[in-house]
Amino acid sequence: MRKFTLTLVFLFVSAMIFAQTYSPANEAAPASATNNSTKASSAKGNWTVQFTYPVFTTGTAGCETDGVNFYVARWNTDSIFKYSLTGTYISKFSVPGVSGLRDLAYDGHYFYGGKATNLIYKMKFDTTVPSLIGQITTPVVVRNICYNPAANSGAGGFWVGNWATDLVLVSRTGSTLATIPAATHGLLSTYGTAYDNVTPGGPYIWAISAGSPANTTIFQISVATGMQTGLSHDVTTDITAAGNLGGGLWIQPNIVAGTVTLGGLIQNDVIFGYDLASVIPDTFDISVSSLNIPNLVPIGQNVNIQGSVENNGLSTITAFHLNYSIDGGAAVTQNVTGVSIPSYTSYSFTHSTAWMPTSGFHNIKVWTSSPNGHADQNMSNDTLASSATGYNPSSSVQRMPLYETFTSSTCAPCVAGNINMQGLYANNPNKYVAIKYQMSWPGNGDPYYTLEGYDRRVYYNVSSVPHQFIDGGYDGNSSSVLQSDFDAAYSNPAFVDMSASLVMDTVTHHFTVGVYIDPKIDLPASARLFVGIVEKHTSNNVGTNGETDFYWVMKKMMPDGNGKVIGPKTAGTGFAEYTNYKFNGNYRLPANALSPINNATENSVEEFSDVIAVCWIQNYSTKEVYQSCYSSVTLGIADQHPEDIISATYPNPASDIVNFNIKMSKNEKVALNIVTASGQKIKDIDFGIQNTGVQKLSVDISTLESGVYFFKFNVGGAYFMKPVMIK
Repeated sequence: MRKFTLTLVFLFVSAMIFAQTYSPANEAAPASATNNSTKASSAKGNWTVQFTYPVFTTGTAGCETDGVNFYVARWNTDSIFKYSLTGTYISKFSVPGVSGLRDLAYDGHYFYGGKATNLIYKMKFDTTVPSLIGQITTPVVVRNICYNPAANSGAGGFWVGNWATDLVLVSRTGSTLATIPAATHGLLSTYGTAYDNVTPGGPYIWAISAGSPANTTIFQISVATGMQTGLSHDVTTDITAAGNLGGGLWIQPNIVAGTVTLGGLIQNDVIFGYDLASVIPDTFDISVSSLNIPNLVPIGQNVNIQGSVENNGLSTITAFHLNYSIDGGAAVTQNVTGVSIPSYTSYSFTHSTAWMPTSGFHNIKVWTSSPNGHADQNMSNDTLASSATGYNPSSSVQRMPLYETFTSSTCAPCVAGNINMQGLYANNPNKYVAIKYQMSWPGNGDPYYTLEGYDRRVYYNVSSVPHQFIDGGYDGNSSSVLQSDFDAAYSNPAFVDMSASLVMDTVTHHFTVGVYIDPKIDLPASARLFVGIVEKHTSNNVGTNGETDFYWVMKKMMPDGNGKVIGPKTAGTGFAEYTNYKFNGNYRLPANALSPINNATENSVEEFSDVIAVCWIQNYSTKEVYQSCYSSVTLGIADQHPEDIISATYPNPASDIVNFNIKMSKNEKVALNIVTASGQKIKDIDFGIQNTGVQKLSVDISTLESGVYFFKFNVGGAYFMKPVMIK
C-alpha cells in the first residue's frame, strides 16, 4: 500500500518533538499501546471547565499549586516554571540537587515530588533561593504523588506509585501505611494523582493517564475499596487534542472563588481546572456507550441493532426507552423494563425490532430516553451514531487484507514483532498486503523515518512501537498477531475489487501508478485511495536493535500521506485513478530520524528494481479498509506527465470505444502502444501526422478483455501514458 508524501524539511522540526516511547517532549507509559485499546468511560456529570492556560515549552509534565502560583516541572531537565493563577508566566528556576521531577504534591508548607526513583524530594519553592529540604526513601518508584493530610493519625503521608504499580501510602519517614494493589485499582499508565477529601462519599484518589488507551482520562478511585468508582472523564472532549498525554494533577480551593478545583497539566499543552463539584453525577443519566453494528450489512435480511448503555447517574436504572432511526426516519422505540443497572455500570442490549437494510449507505442513530420514567438530566451523552452499507451477499469478492506496521530499527521489542509478521507472511503467500512505517523513536529513531509515516501515525494515534493494524483495525502489538487473525482477515468478504500497475522509468525514476477500482457497494464521501511506494527489502537502515534486514519499508506516499478523496461512488460503476511521482536526486542514508530525506532533492531507495506500489481504499472517517492490492511493475516508460498532453479520456471505464483528446503544440506524428497491467504490449496503432490543436483520437477496444490497460502515446518522440479501465 502506498503512502509517501512530498516532505518539506522545515515541517520536520515540529514533527520531531515526538520521540522516545511517544516523544522526547512527552513522557508516556512504556507499554502504553501494546494491547487492543478500549475507549475510556464517558464523563459523568457536567465537568465544568474553569480555566485553561497554555504552557510555553516542551517536556513540561509535573504540576502543582500552593494557591498562590502554579508550578510546572520538566521531566527531562531540572527546570521548574512559575505561573500566576491567571496563567501568566513569571519565571524559571531549579532546585539544587533535583532534576527530572514528574508529578508534584504540596502539604501547605513544602512541595514534594519524585523523578521515577525510590525517593521523594522535599523542597521549598517560594523563597528567594529555592532549596532541597530533605529526602524520603520509599518502597516503590515515585512518578505520581499526592498528599493525604489525615494519614498517620493526622501527621500526614503520601500516596505514591509508578505507571501501573501498587499505590502505596507512605509516612513522612517512608514507612508503608497502606497499599492499594495494582490489580485492584486497574490503572495502566498513571502520571499524576490528587487526594480528594472534599467530594461526598470519599476520600478518593483522582488519577490521570499518560498512555493509550486513555491518554488524558481522569479516573476516580475509592480509597476505602481501592477500586475505580466508574467516574471518569476524557479531557480530549473539552480541553486538549487527541494524542496528548496527562501530566500532574492537584486539588486546590478558591483558585476560583467559592469553589474547589480539580486541576492539572496536559503535557506540553495547558494547565487546566475543573469545578470539582460539577463532576458529581446527576441522579438520572443514561447514555449509549457503544454500538455493535457491522459496517457491511446484507440487504433483505434482519440485522440486529446492538450495543451497550451506561448508567452515569446515582440511581439504579430499572427501565428506559431505547430508540433508533435509519437515515433520519421515524424512531423505532423499545420500552426496556425489568433491568437493574447500578451506577457506573453498563448493560448490553439488542433492540427488539430488527432492521432490514436496503442497498447503499445508511446513517444509524441510537439514543436512550426516560430513565426510570424521568427526564434524562444530561442529554449530551444520550445519542450515538453509526453507519452501515447494505450489500448484496452474492457480490462479494476475495479480500486482500492490509497489514500496516509501525516499527523502528531503534526499538528492541520491534525485533520480535517483525519476526512474527514475516513468519506469518511466509506462511500465507498471496493472502496479504504489507507496508511498514519506520518511526522517529525510541532514541533518534530509524534513518528511513518519513513525515508521511508520521502522518499515518497521527491518523491512528499510535504512541508505541511495535504497533500493528489490520484493515484499519486490530490496533495492537505486532508480536501478538496470530494465524487466526490472518485467517479471520482473509475470510472476511470484500465488496470492492481493485488492481493496480506501477510504471517506472528506469532512468529518470518517474513513477506512474494506475489503479482500477470496481465497487460492489456504494462508497461514501469519506472513501480515499492511498498509494505507497515500498521497498520490499532494505538493509542500510540499521539502528540499535540488532536488525539487519527490513521488509516492506515505505518510501513515498502518492500524492501524500492523506490519500486522495475518491468518494462518493456508486456500486457497479468501475473507475480508474492514477498518480505520478518522480524520485529526485541521489540516494542518501540519513544518520537517523533527525535528518530525514528531503524528497525535493534526494531519495532513500536502495534498489529501484525492488520497489512496488501498495494501494488501498479506506473510509477515512471510520478507518475501515475496503480492499488493498500490490501493483504489477512495468519498467521503461518515459517520465512525461500525461495531463500535459492528454486533456480528456472518455468514457473511462469503456467497453467498445475509448476517446482521447490530444493537445498538439505543432504538427507531429502520433503512435499508440496498448499495454496490460502486467506490462505486456498487446496492440500498436499509428495515427500518422496530427495537426496543431486539440485532436480527438478514437480506439476500438471491443476485443480486449476486462481489466486495466495503459495507453502509451508517442507524440513526436515524447511518451505520455493514461490508464483506462475496460469493462
